[in-house]
Amino acid sequence: MFQENNNLLTITEYFAKKFPESKKEGNSVRFFHSAHDEYESLKNGIGIRIKLNSTIIEMTGKDVLDFLHRVSTNTIKDLKLFEKRNTLFLNEKGRFISRSTLLNLENNFYLIGNSDYDKRLFSWVNKFIITEDIITHDVSENFVVMELIGKQCNSFLTMLVGEEIDSVDMNLARVSEIDGFRFYFFAEQNFNGSNIYKILIDKEKCIDFLEYLSNMKSVFDLSVVGENAYDVFRIENCIPSYPNEINDSTNPHEVNLINEISFKKGCYIGQEVIARLDTYDKVQRKLVKITINEPLDIITPLMIIDEAGNEWGELTTVSSPKLVNPQIGLALIKKKVLSDHTVLFIKSADKIIRIRTSEIN
Repeated sequence: MFQENNNLLTITEYFAKKFPESKKEGNSVRFFHSAHDEYESLKNGIGIRIKLNSTIIEMTGKDVLDFLHRVSTNTIKDLKLFEKRNTLFLNEKGRFISRSTLLNLENNFYLIGNSDYDKRLFSWVNKFIITEDIITHDVSENFVVMELIGKQCNSFLTMLVGEEIDSVDMNLARVSEIDGFRFYFFAEQNFNGSNIYKILIDKEKCIDFLEYLSNMKSVFDLSVVGENAYDVFRIENCIPSYPNEINDSTNPHEVNLINEISFKKGCYIGQEVIARLDTYDKVQRKLVKITINEPLDIITPLMIIDEAGNEWGELTTVSSPKLVNPQIGLALIKKKVLSDHTVLFIKSADKIIRIRTSEIN
């Protein structure tokens, strides 16, 4: 255990030495050098987001796929070698335990929690393993997840791996070896159709691999990015995250994740609630992007109200006021006032600020 924690400390110390102007907050780095420049890399170049504390569970045994098929929302039992699939783990009320990605790789399955803070997944999964032939190991301290985001990613990764990245199948995960670095590589697609490329690599190789990528950047605008810049990207693409939007008070319908649910597979934990919400159109709230007309301190949650002071939702994420103008955010708002085009406001401690909403279909 000491060795694993020391690996994490080494990466943290590397960041502090290489980026002395960086700002750390808990287990995340808010920015490395300039949040504005990092945001530009995410938009127009290549932003590398380092996730040091993702929950990663290694699973082995002949019953892994059948078990995960029974307890999570997506169709899992047909997952072939070197395929990946996103799935959701819910409680009996249809609310979130975790949003995860399952990789079928070589002799093992890897279940990757979507959030840096999603640490209850391991105990939750093991609670339901009774007689199944499954062995689980929490290997979160052994790996780092890197996310590559931006318009130049396809060209950069094509140069890096030596094959055309535009044709990458979103359902596949693969093993890559480049100049002594061995890693797992897969891709996700955002709501707007753009891709996020993900690399799972040994934590002890993370620093050297990051330096290798930096040395390979050539004409590319490549930069490590912190959470301030990533939050803007996440808001612009309406990507929900734990614990702001994915938590035990929200469900998949509300945060636009029903594409990670199979409505044909039959029972899983929370299935009855999810099916009723879908069949009878009982979803009350929806995650939407908002534009804020005046600067607002980054404090969430804040209530969303109408002109009469009635509460209709809450602000869950807001961008840094120094990064984009006007400020933007994510909010969970009742569908009734969205369809009525009701004029809405944020109620902060000292003022009322008008907002505009825009939905993701």
